[in-house]
Amino acid sequence: MILARPSISPYLARTLFELGEPVVLSEEFPVAMRPALNLLAPDEVLQNPRAAYQSRILTSSENALQFLYEAIPHDDRVLKARIFKDKAAFRRSIRKLFPEFFFREFSLSEIDSVDPSSFPFPLVLKPSVGISSIGVYRVASREDWKNAVEFLKTDLAKYQANYADAVVESGRIILEEWIDGVELAIDGYFNTDAEPVILNILQHLFAGPEDTSDRCYFTHRALIRKYYSSLQSFLKRFGDIFDLKRFPFHLEVRCTPDGRILPIEVNPLRFAGLGTTELAEYAYGINVYRAFFREEKPDWDKLLEGKDPSIYSFMCADVPTELFRKPGLRIHDREFFKQFEEILDYRILSETETSTFAVIFYRSRDLSENERLIRLDLSPYFSISG
Repeated sequence: MILARPSISPYLARTLFELGEPVVLSEEFPVAMRPALNLLAPDEVLQNPRAAYQSRILTSSENALQFLYEAIPHDDRVLKARIFKDKAAFRRSIRKLFPEFFFREFSLSEIDSVDPSSFPFPLVLKPSVGISSIGVYRVASREDWKNAVEFLKTDLAKYQANYADAVVESGRIILEEWIDGVELAIDGYFNTDAEPVILNILQHLFAGPEDTSDRCYFTHRALIRKYYSSLQSFLKRFGDIFDLKRFPFHLEVRCTPDGRILPIEVNPLRFAGLGTTELAEYAYGINVYRAFFREEKPDWDKLLEGKDPSIYSFMCADVPTELFRKPGLRIHDREFFKQFEEILDYRILSETETSTFAVIFYRSRDLSENERLIRLDLSPYFSISG
């Protein structure tokens, strides 16, 4: 397990302790239960890469990718990770499957001179290498192009310093067609036999067409029943293209109204970030880390026998861009806590590490709570002191 900033959940730390899996800190930062973990010094991996080549590898954050690029650069999984992290390279690699899919790549320095008049709007503008919706903008029309470019530049300038180039690279930009449909996120892995194993399926909720935030995801049994078979078939074809084995992933797709599944991006060698993948524990009793390291496959037929109609969700509550790392910032968590009917876990994150100040796991009777929360104005929960 390769750990990196910004956040390690107590749940992950406890699981690593129970499993006894070797743990490498790709950088120095606070880690829960550190003395109890089976820690390896980074040099042990750098000086003995063969052991890493033969091991299962999972990262806590894409900030760990730079370490893997240096430690085991020729590992097949790392080579595939490089392709997946480069959105333009990824689109080129699957062009035969989706020949009509529109995308273009530009450098940031030339984007001001791009003529958008011939583009098939709506489109999505984003960094070719990116994470967490940083710099992502839905361009509704040609008239919206200038606003999109300005947003991209501003957002990249604000967050670039907080991530390694392996995670966010501001020099190259990709423009691709907007995909209508339901957006799903899948946590899973390809096992040693190249078989895809689905560990969770989440639906990404948006406040409207222009919303590109990662604020709210949810899952429930009916969602799994509806999409599991088609996603399993898609993953088998996808894995065959790239010959994926021993490969954990967080995959984002759109399911179109006519039944097609189109990939948005693959986040390699990790599950949903900031510990949000652990929603699978609350919803289905699945420890995704244990499942990967022990190569276990959930018995979804059995797990879906229950009649629990609850909606299990997580919310990533973010500090607004204009307040991020501002001196004297106060976050009123106790007041924000009251917005949720049934909290399963409320995790306060360090505002010096990430713009997400809290991750909240919660259960609802239906989707109405999520519909309210996705539109909730967070500004009343911040103040500046001093």
